[in-house]
Amino acid sequence: MNRFRKLTTGSKLIACFGLCLLLASLVGGMALVQMSSMTQASEGMLGEVVAGEKWLGEFHVNARRLRTLEMEHALAPSADQPGLENDMLVAEAEAAEGLREYGRTAMDSYDVDNLRRLQADWSRYLAMHEAVLPISRRQNKDLTYAELSGAMRVQFLKTRDLTDRMADWNYRHGVWYGVRTRQLYLHSKTWVICLLIAMLAAGGTIGFFTTRYLTGVMRDMENEVAERRQAQTALQAREQRFRALITNSLDVFAILNGEGKVSYISSAVVSIWGVPEEKVLGTQGRDWIHPDDQARSQALLAQALETPGRNVTTELRILHGDGSWRSSEVIVNNQLGDPAVAGIALTYRDITERNAFEEQLKHQAFHDVLTGLPNRALLMDRLDRALARSRRQGMDVAVLFIDLDNFKVVNDSLGHEAGDNLLTIVAQRLLSKVRQQDTVARFGGDEFAILLEDAAPGEAAEIAERVAAEMGQPLCIQGRDMFVTASIGLALSLDSSGDANGLLRDADIAMYQAKASGKAVTVTFDRSMTARAAERLEMESELRRAIEQGQLRLHYQPIVSLETEQISEVEALVRWEHPTRGLIPPGKFIPIAEETGLIVPLGKWVLEEACRQGQEWREAHSENLSLLIGVNLSTRQFQQEGLIEEIKEILERSGLPPASLKLEITESLMSARPEDTIAKLEQLRAIGVHLAVDDFGTGYSSMSYLANFPVDTLKIDQSFVQRLGSNSESDAIVQAIMTLAKALNLRVTSEGIETDEQRALLRGMGCDRGQGYLFSRPLTSLALTELLTNQFLTNQSDNIERRAA
Repeated sequence: MNRFRKLTTGSKLIACFGLCLLLASLVGGMALVQMSSMTQASEGMLGEVVAGEKWLGEFHVNARRLRTLEMEHALAPSADQPGLENDMLVAEAEAAEGLREYGRTAMDSYDVDNLRRLQADWSRYLAMHEAVLPISRRQNKDLTYAELSGAMRVQFLKTRDLTDRMADWNYRHGVWYGVRTRQLYLHSKTWVICLLIAMLAAGGTIGFFTTRYLTGVMRDMENEVAERRQAQTALQAREQRFRALITNSLDVFAILNGEGKVSYISSAVVSIWGVPEEKVLGTQGRDWIHPDDQARSQALLAQALETPGRNVTTELRILHGDGSWRSSEVIVNNQLGDPAVAGIALTYRDITERNAFEEQLKHQAFHDVLTGLPNRALLMDRLDRALARSRRQGMDVAVLFIDLDNFKVVNDSLGHEAGDNLLTIVAQRLLSKVRQQDTVARFGGDEFAILLEDAAPGEAAEIAERVAAEMGQPLCIQGRDMFVTASIGLALSLDSSGDANGLLRDADIAMYQAKASGKAVTVTFDRSMTARAAERLEMESELRRAIEQGQLRLHYQPIVSLETEQISEVEALVRWEHPTRGLIPPGKFIPIAEETGLIVPLGKWVLEEACRQGQEWREAHSENLSLLIGVNLSTRQFQQEGLIEEIKEILERSGLPPASLKLEITESLMSARPEDTIAKLEQLRAIGVHLAVDDFGTGYSSMSYLANFPVDTLKIDQSFVQRLGSNSESDAIVQAIMTLAKALNLRVTSEGIETDEQRALLRGMGCDRGQGYLFSRPLTSLALTELLTNQFLTNQSDNIERRAA
């Protein structure tokens, strides 16, 4: 619109400019024509003046000639007079003709009056001439001359003077008129030229601004043309991109005409549907839709027809070229009113793989990835449904909560891959021992749960026994046979609070009670366990405060030489002196500390206190200089960053020599990341501390790594020691450990010695040291100080007696 207005304005300026030029041309032309006419008129008038002067001169000459001929005729002989008369006639005729012609050029009243006077005077003169001529013929010369010299001469001179004045006036009047006419012409021409210049200047100005304006308009038009070309180029590029997208898209694009036939199909139909384009074109769109989806397809088209220009989406199954049905998301848009389309546009997006992936995600969301068992979410959903049915039908629902015993040892000793294999085997065994309607789920880690629906009285306990018996069977992991037991908690809906979370919590509480009862047992929930679970939670909170408030105490159990029965080492054992509960044994709070991570600050406190006490004993009695202080390092404590620097700082603060400290590690560390473990043990050995393997014999593969570990001592687990003499397998295992230790030049300490028989057997096998209730229970630092003093005094007395003997 703006450009149209600019063009209209430019046209008006051009019209004004043209009009100015036209007016200037017309005015100038008319002025020039008028001036030319005036000039021509003035020139004609001047010509007439000149002609009149000419005829007046002609009259004047012939009049003088006539006067002269008259004088000659009067004086001439008679013989010459006829010829002179003829000449006079000619002169008279020519004078008359000159006067007559002059009368034709008379221009104003002044000329007419002078002409009349001149004609009157000339008539009188001619009358006198006619009167004198006969006298001349009579040869009366005197009379003739008198006439000629008298009145005729006066008349002639009068005529001549009048003629001269007329000639002079005509000349001056003609010249003045011609000059004035020329000046007027020149002035008019100058004004006309100035007017033309002014009008041309105005027209030029208008033309300049018009040109400038039109140049801007042309520039705008050029820019608009360029923009339109760019827009057209961009449109072509978009069209090419659109064609490329349509051609290479993973979606199938189609257009149905008003009859429902396919009028266009994109080339993607070949790769997506597995059929050529020409096979689809011209067919009915519904022919490619699954029969069960026909009704939904018709409803989709009806909705699209009711809402032109809007996308309507649904999911349909489309026939593939291989005869299968592929799920597709179909988007329909009614474009029948668009002349460029004139059809119904459809977009088919194959979502078969997406649906499969969604099903997979749904399965993964409710199933354990490793074992394929239902996870906690699915179990809780099924438990809610089972409880709802049980309330309607009066049937009992039971939950078994299963936790594998010592599963961490398998992970630490054999690695996580072996642990995963173990979990998979356990899952299959659990499935083999339940009914078809029951649900076996994995809760994560080494925890499983079994939902028993419609369990008859006593049936849940029977299933729990079958599961426990199956778990006691040997497993083959990485070519090794091993035994894995499980602690099982059983909860029944009739004994629970009634909801899914409550029933599961009760089974969990029963499982922890089974763990506390020595593992590998099944415990059925009763309401008293809830109080014990709350007590355990309270104990965890109080344990945190106990570390901060200094409620922990160390007891020391002597380790004696089986040969001399003298105390050579002491093992630091932590106790919790609760302000209200009294002394709490480690079996009640150490597992809690390990689960919560409190074992790290607790272990640090034990190490600091043991080193401080050991240095105190060394300073009090010189005989205690060789006494070793044994401190247990938990797996988590051993694996923490900065352990080496921490031990160095503790030894430096306490003043205890590194050679007086023995650090005891669990056997599982020997097979869990052995390279890292060996590197850290080498660093500890470089400090100067002694290293021992605690509870040796309970692991699975530590003997294969033992030769590479820089340890000093093996401590045989008390489970083997307590069966000595009554179990040949235990005797063989202990004897094998002794033989291996001697071969590797390691000391051996047996734990849990309670009888003289056990001591004698171990001493006979070559065991170096022993530890157990046979020698001493764990003692406080004061009691152990007294024991060490008594040992010193006894040794002194024996030495004196031997010297006296």
